[in-house]
Amino acid sequence: MEVLIFMEIGLNDIYKNNIGGQMSYQLNFNVALDCLDKDELLARINGQSNFVLVDTIGTYDGNKFKIKGSTTIPYTEVVDRRKELESFDEIIIYCKHKDCVASKKVASGLKLQNIANVKVYEGGIDEWVACNLPVEEE
Repeated sequence: MEVLIFMEIGLNDIYKNNIGGQMSYQLNFNVALDCLDKDELLARINGQSNFVLVDTIGTYDGNKFKIKGSTTIPYTEVVDRRKELESFDEIIIYCKHKDCVASKKVASGLKLQNIANVKVYEGGIDEWVACNLPVEEE
């Protein structure tokens, strides 16, 4: 079941105008993201598709595990390291749990860089571990 979500991203900035004052502005926009559930992700893993699974949390917040076969790229580095991901047919991003926004922000950033084949596994490592699915230690 693929679910489409919208991620609102706010950018705040302050700049100096040419008359010596400062102006602030905020830009908000929505980015549509495709999401996978654990069964769809497991099917991808078992089907040997040409995809990359990106763990954005690593050992943050005491996390000890990642989904077996995933590649850890810290949340703050994924967009800068996007060239490593572009050769795959599909890029699946995950983080800690459904309420964690790191994976959604990363996926949004990649889509804004015109990388269209990005999806989010919303359940994250917490759901994966709770379902006793295959993991590796970080």
